[in-house]
Amino acid sequence: MVLIYELNYLETMSNHESIAKTCVGVAVVLVLTGVFLVGAVVATISSSNSVRAFPTGPVIPTHSQGPARVVGAPMATSGNNVFMAWPNNDTGHWNVFFAKSTDGGKSLKTMMISAPNKGHTVDLNTEIAASGSNVYVTWWTNKTGVLMPLFRASNDGGSTFAKPVMLNSTG
Repeated sequence: MVLIYELNYLETMSNHESIAKTCVGVAVVLVLTGVFLVGAVVATISSSNSVRAFPTGPVIPTHSQGPARVVGAPMATSGNNVFMAWPNNDTGHWNVFFAKSTDGGKSLKTMMISAPNKGHTVDLNTEIAASGSNVYVTWWTNKTGVLMPLFRASNDGGSTFAKPVMLNSTG
């Protein structure tokens, strides 16, 4: 069993003793969201007094390029898999990233799923859903000059994704 608990920016789990006391023996995926940062850490509560198992300070997540500046990070789960997708502007150009965990959130593998953006394209408002080995990610992009929804699908648990499909009103 995996319990997902969302924290606000710079909030710490040491303020949430009641959660720790109800989660004895459960792997807990802590998701930090907010206007600027997103990430996840995992703690397993070994006793009802194990508030110290949680981070006592803010969780400052990173990916391979360093701390991430992002807006929102929708999450989906399927079995013991945890999936996240989010827009990122840490290079000055918006891109969409995807992270997956196959071990209940103990480790995360991150990859970019939008085309590398070197211009003024904005990729925002990510959403994610998962069922079995299928993972679906959508976001809005202005790549064509008008905001349009974009869709990518994976049928292998997020290891690979099909080419992006831009949705429009004509089908």
